[in-house]
Amino acid sequence: GRKRLGNNKRGEKISDVSKDLSDGVKLIIFLELISSKKFNKKYDYEPKSRINYIQNVALALKFLEEELKIKVQGVGAEDFVDNNKKMILGFLWTLYRKYRIAVISEGDKSSEEGLLLWCKNTTTGYDGVNISSFTKSFRDGLAFLALSHKFDPEQFKYGEFDKLDPIARLNAAFDFAEKGLGVPKLLEAEEVMRGTTDERSLVLYTSLFFHAYRAKEEKERLESSKNEIANRLAGLQNSLENEKVSREQLIKQKDELKSLLASLEFEGAEREKRLRELEAKLEDTLKNLELEKLARMELEARLAKTEKDRAILELKLAEATEEKSKLEQLIEASRQRGAAEAQGLGLLRKNLDQHVHDLLKWQKLTVENSSSSSSIDDQIIVEVSGLPFGDQVKHLASKLDEENKAIQKLLSQKEDDLKIMKSKTSKSKSK
Repeated sequence: GRKRLGNNKRGEKISDVSKDLSDGVKLIIFLELISSKKFNKKYDYEPKSRINYIQNVALALKFLEEELKIKVQGVGAEDFVDNNKKMILGFLWTLYRKYRIAVISEGDKSSEEGLLLWCKNTTTGYDGVNISSFTKSFRDGLAFLALSHKFDPEQFKYGEFDKLDPIARLNAAFDFAEKGLGVPKLLEAEEVMRGTTDERSLVLYTSLFFHAYRAKEEKERLESSKNEIANRLAGLQNSLENEKVSREQLIKQKDELKSLLASLEFEGAEREKRLRELEAKLEDTLKNLELEKLARMELEARLAKTEKDRAILELKLAEATEEKSKLEQLIEASRQRGAAEAQGLGLLRKNLDQHVHDLLKWQKLTVENSSSSSSIDDQIIVEVSGLPFGDQVKHLASKLDEENKAIQKLLSQKEDDLKIMKSKTSKSKSK
């Protein structure tokens, strides 16, 4: 039956990828290690037949696609079982690129471009080194010399190798990388110099330099943290020793602090008492302020009413003043009209008197026993006395009309008398 692979199998090494991964067991372990994810499906950890091999590898590829979200095109379980080295290396390159190259970033570049930019930035300042591509920039060996020297200038002397031929430079750099950086010698110097090395191999090899640099930086960071922690521990140790020496002093300070604490507690109680008293006074003050506020509001209301009444009185006073002014104007106009009427009445009376005087003259000429002018004048004055000005004018006009009619009548009578007298005279002369 199928069993779970025990932990004792995890220590085994892979010496030939074209053969050691064919049964699928080490392939599953390898995928668990690089992904840090657990393979939860059952598989045969001691397969005996080809079909068992294919089933294990198929489970591994399914785990890769479903759990790790990596889909490898063109490779199947049979390629592993049949030891197809080219397909297996392509598969491993995909995994390596996913977990070791895609994570590289430098500036605004990542993956292979980021790795190339990192190599360029790291080797800046070295004569003859100008990195622009993986296929051409590493052939003369100077770039690998610069990467090795920059990693450890004390152990690797750049000036000892830069004048050598390209193959000697490459071998010197590869040897130091293997010993000093822990980078295995994966490339052949002759192939690199001729430019026949596969570009992916160059990318893989230079990526090992990148991760060696990062591991060194991490180690230095950890060492720095370790030293810092050690310094802190030493400081704490000194503090502990100082505390032991000053223990009696601390006990004395403790007693003093207890005494001070008791004093502070007493003062705190007194302050609490005073605080309660102040709160009571504050409450009374707030109540008084509230009463004063209500009284002030009432006073403001009365004041507003008084202001309103004053405004009404001022309005009425203005109206009374205006009415008084109008009355004074009416009185003045009435006075002026009365004066004018009196003046007109006097003038009318004067004219009437003159007319009456003229009328009397006519009466004297026409009537022998006519009344005196003074008697007629006095009679008219008596009649108009006490009448309004308008009625006086009407009465005088009526009298004038009557007198005019009387004069006309007298004139007519005189004319008739003259005619009779003329007739009598004519008759007398004829006789």
